[in-house]
Amino acid sequence: MLVETICGLRHPTAGRIIIDETDVTGLEPRDRRVGYVPQDYVLFPTKRVVDNVVFGLRSRGVRRRDAVEQIEPIVALLGIAPLLERWPATLSGGEQQRVALARALAIRPRLLLLDEPVSALDEALRERVCRDLRRFQRELGITTVHISHNLEEALAVSDWAAVLNDGELQQCAPMGELLRRPRNEMVARFLRGENILSGTARRGPDGGTVLQFAGHEIRIAERHEGDVTFMVRPELLCVHSPDDEVENAVLAELSDVADRGVYQRLEFDAGIPLIAFVPGEHEGHAFTPGQRHAVVIPPSAVRILQD
Repeated sequence: MLVETICGLRHPTAGRIIIDETDVTGLEPRDRRVGYVPQDYVLFPTKRVVDNVVFGLRSRGVRRRDAVEQIEPIVALLGIAPLLERWPATLSGGEQQRVALARALAIRPRLLLLDEPVSALDEALRERVCRDLRRFQRELGITTVHISHNLEEALAVSDWAAVLNDGELQQCAPMGELLRRPRNEMVARFLRGENILSGTARRGPDGGTVLQFAGHEIRIAERHEGDVTFMVRPELLCVHSPDDEVENAVLAELSDVADRGVYQRLEFDAGIPLIAFVPGEHEGHAFTPGQRHAVVIPPSAVRILQD
C-alpha cells in the first residue's frame, strides 16, 4: 500500500507525499515522475515489448517514432533490443523483469519504485538480476526504493535500508548499521540476529556493566542497569577450547552442526541456545555434537536493544 500511495495509485488518508522537496500528494500518477515496477510486472499482453516500453511516453503525448528513439539508451543498457518485437507471453521471468524495468525508466523518473521485483525468480537468476539492478541504479543515478522481505536481496542492492512493521518505521540506516546495531528486538529478529537474550545489568567494578543471563556473567564497557534485552550476532562469537583461559567465556555443549559451505552454523546449549558462525575450515578442527566449548562473547559484540 505504501508503494502504491507514493506512485499515486492510492490516496493517503493522512500525511503527505513529498518527493525531492515537492508535495505530490494531489498530483496524478503520470505527473509525479515516478517509475513503478510491480511485483508481477503487469506487462500488457496485447502489446509487443516495444509498445510496452514506450507506453509511459505515449501516454504523455510523445509520438511513437520519437518515443522509440528516446528509449534506445535504456534498451541498450538493459540488453533488450532482441526482445522488442516479441510478445510478453513468450518472455522468461528475467526478460519480463527487464522489460518492466525499461518501461519504468523510459519516462526518466526522479524516483524508481521496485516492489519485490525478483521474488518470482529462481535463486540463481535472482542473484544475477540483483547484481544487474545494482549496476543499473549506479549507472543511471536514480534514487530507487526496493521493497523486499529477503535479507540477501536487501544486502545485494541497498546502500540504506528501512525496516517497516505494521506501517511503522522501526529504523532507517546503512545496511551495515542495521545488521550490527539494530534499534530494537523486532529489527534484530528480522535481520537474523539469532542470539537475542534477556538478562539483568548492574554496574561493574571498573565502571562498565556486568550482564547476567541464564546463570552466566559477562562484562561490557557500556553502562546499563536493570532488565535488558541484548543481541550478539553469531559471526562475532568466538569458539575456544573449554580449557582456554579467556574473558567473557560461556561454557556450553555443542548440540548441532550445520555445514553452510563457507561457514558452519554451530548451536550450543548454554542453558539457553547460543548460535555461532565459524569458517567452513576452522583451523582444521572438526566440530561434533556433544563437545564442550568456551563460547566467547566479545564486549564490543553486545548490542543492548530498546524496548
